[in-house]
Amino acid sequence: MLITPKLAAELDDKLRRDLGSDARLGLPKRYLAGEHDLPYMPRKVRAEYRDLAQKSRENWLPLVVDEFVKGLAVDGFRLQREQENVPAWSYWQDNGLDARQTITHRGALEYGTSYVLVLPGEDRSRPVIKPLSPLRSAAWYADDDDDYPVVAVVRLDVFTEGDERRQRVAVIDDTKIIYYTRPAHGGDMRFERTDIHGLGVCPLVRFRDRLDGEALGLVRPFKRHQDRINDIKFSIAVAMQFAMFRQRWATGLAIPEDEDGNPVEPFQSAVDRLWVSDEPTAKFGDFAQTDIRGHQDEYKAAVAALAAAAQISPAILTGDLVNVSADALLSIRTGTNRKLDEYKLLFGESWELVLRLAARAAGAPEPDASAEVRWRDTSGEQMAAKVDALGKLATMLGVPEEALWEDVPGMTDAKLQRWRQLAKPDALDSLTAEIQRQAAAAEATLAAASKPPEASA
Repeated sequence: MLITPKLAAELDDKLRRDLGSDARLGLPKRYLAGEHDLPYMPRKVRAEYRDLAQKSRENWLPLVVDEFVKGLAVDGFRLQREQENVPAWSYWQDNGLDARQTITHRGALEYGTSYVLVLPGEDRSRPVIKPLSPLRSAAWYADDDDDYPVVAVVRLDVFTEGDERRQRVAVIDDTKIIYYTRPAHGGDMRFERTDIHGLGVCPLVRFRDRLDGEALGLVRPFKRHQDRINDIKFSIAVAMQFAMFRQRWATGLAIPEDEDGNPVEPFQSAVDRLWVSDEPTAKFGDFAQTDIRGHQDEYKAAVAALAAAAQISPAILTGDLVNVSADALLSIRTGTNRKLDEYKLLFGESWELVLRLAARAAGAPEPDASAEVRWRDTSGEQMAAKVDALGKLATMLGVPEEALWEDVPGMTDAKLQRWRQLAKPDALDSLTAEIQRQAAAAEATLAAASKPPEASA
């Protein structure tokens, strides 16, 4: 593909536009940071109202994303019916992806799409696998179902050159990476260098939260829920500020006037002020304070609506879990676990593509198409109940015990391999036991042969 400075500038400008405050990437970025649209207010309101509106923005959306990110952890890559990971799994460990995989999962769930870049390393046997922030990368595909894009752009570091701040940009296609720089605020591209990766495909792998339709993530679809919560919170704040204190009234008073004949308010309401008058006809009273319990119920309903739409239990989202049994907790998490299973299917295919591309970058044979990533069990099932069920499978149905170890809650690939090593009998011990068994059998045979026959009656 012919990449020119003009094309590089156009691609970078498209990504820059997506970062606008209400654009595809800018809006979720803003809402995740708590910079929500303010609740409705009349145009000419006092600064006090605007201050209350600012303080009324409570950010629930990061909690929605966190609930799913915590349940996604790749823990192995192996062929079906195999106990050991395929050799390509070493690339995962070399690049520290046990921890860095969350960059990819979080990016896909927050913004709808994220990318992982795969390139040959300085040591050919150790390819580079780099999760990219969705805010700094974008890719374009000939067909939406293609595994690899036609071209991609990655925004790199910002540096100072003289008095000017410049942005370094990489444009990638199926054979090369071309590096450019341009002014940080936009402008003409200046060529830096070209690197050849030689992978035959544009080496970015896409992670999407859905395949049918536009990948939206877990922020944009719930913007209205978040705005509704903020509106209710603002109403509560206004009620607490202006209507919780009982407003007083007075009658039968002679209203004093100033030098210009304007009436002067004789009393100022405050929590620490007492009204007193020597007028014999004066009467005082107060209005009932505003009851905000209805507002609070509506607030809880709005949070519950957000949780239901995101397939999360409101009790988990609010932390309102007291004296809940393990079985009840598992039942509460049923919807969340099903949604997690869907994400594991989507992201699992992408990770498999990453590791196959890494094998190509290392010059090694690509793993068999039947190899699949293995996800850590984060369902929250109670250990005792699950192990009891697995024990019944072994005793009642004759399932080999070692085949059930993978289903133990919280089992990791490293722990599984350790268990299997410990379960293997030591070769020397086995040989010693066999020798002792054969020696004992020989002694018994010799003793039986040397024993005199019993006399017959």
